[in-house]
Amino acid sequence: MANSDNSCDVETLSRYLAPEETPIDYHIEILRYWNAVRGDRFAPRRDEFSMEKLPAPAIPLINVTDLVPEPLKSTYRFWGTGLTEVFGGDFTGQGPQDVPPKTGGINQQGGCARLIRDRVANFEIKDFETAKDLFGRALILRIMFSNDGETINQGLNSYYFESLTIGSNLTDFYETVFSKVG
Repeated sequence: MANSDNSCDVETLSRYLAPEETPIDYHIEILRYWNAVRGDRFAPRRDEFSMEKLPAPAIPLINVTDLVPEPLKSTYRFWGTGLTEVFGGDFTGQGPQDVPPKTGGINQQGGCARLIRDRVANFEIKDFETAKDLFGRALILRIMFSNDGETINQGLNSYYFESLTIGSNLTDFYETVFSKVG
């Protein structure tokens, strides 16, 4: 995609791996806790899962979404402060279509749709590349909740961002990566 403010073309490449393959420590802790709470069920109820039990470094980089399967819709119930830095705003009460880069909202092939369709947690690696090189990456662990034991009605997304051109400041990630995706 070309951004009118920048002459470089940016391609976003996504790949999905088993959630257990995440290299991020706080993702591993979230997954371990979620598995303990859910037990033999495919997903726990949201009220059984306490955000206070998650690793402190994870909380700013989490969002919780209300999910509707048909037609597919996602609304952010909780938006972490670190995500506010990365995306340039608090998107609580809004959906993916409102979050920069505005690429059309929730995708039928995207991570939240996979939660609903496949009924298993997922781990996505999004690489942001130009013709010259990889310049940023987002690693996202997604887990789901079911209040009735049948329907997935919420998801929790835990993010980790790597900017390969600038230091580790979250605002830099938005400026150097997402500002080029359009």
